[in-house]
Amino acid sequence: MQLTALGYALIGLVLGEPRSGYALRKVFELTPMGAYSSSPGSIYPALNKLVKAGLLEQRAPAAGGKKKFHATPHGVREMNDWLRTPVTQEEVAKSIDLPLLKFAFLPMAEDVRVTREFLSGFEAAVRAHIESLESYLTGPEGQSLSPHGRLAVENGLLGYKAHVDWAMRASEAFK
Repeated sequence: MQLTALGYALIGLVLGEPRSGYALRKVFELTPMGAYSSSPGSIYPALNKLVKAGLLEQRAPAAGGKKKFHATPHGVREMNDWLRTPVTQEEVAKSIDLPLLKFAFLPMAEDVRVTREFLSGFEAAVRAHIESLESYLTGPEGQSLSPHGRLAVENGLLGYKAHVDWAMRASEAFK
């Protein structure tokens, strides 16, 4: 099963603390993770898919109360594999939010080397994407852009350069 950002977010949250579907929805509603979805129409179907894939299971607490989702051993392996997968330029270009979500869950890897490797790979992938955007701007396609198009690409470049600066500062914090 190819996991989505929402799928990884759900597994990561449940690994941090088993939660009910309602509690997971609240995390998405009340935190910056709302970008992944706070809609019951997205969260509950995603949870059901993760259960069917054997990545999560639902358990009733011994003293009653709401059933909570727990990661299965397969879910833990899937999350650990994802956390250790290097960031690619394609991933950065498609959605920089996914690598940053991965970074948020890196403490689960319980090895600071994984964080260092992530930051190094993230910085390299972002730099490669910056180079491709700069080449695009100086090439024939970029030369034919409208002023609006050129300014839009330049805005993107500034954002990616800010991500490089962040990665360098974060790397210093994990030396």
